[in-house]
Amino acid sequence: MKGLKCANCGAEIKTLPQHCGQDMIMNEETGQLECWMGPKCGYVSFEHMICEECAKKMC
Repeated sequence: MKGLKCANCGAEIKTLPQHCGQDMIMNEETGQLECWMGPKCGYVSFEHMICEECAKKMC
């Protein structure tokens, strides 16, 4: 299984972001699963997932 990498800095994401366990959807336009990352970031696809450190700076 391939690990998740931060789309911003490339660091390996070792733990799932806190919001991922709360709400996920299938984006019918892109065919990708998306995770709710809170009101500031909205839904984010796995290919655009960022690590906790980058989220502190960006979201």
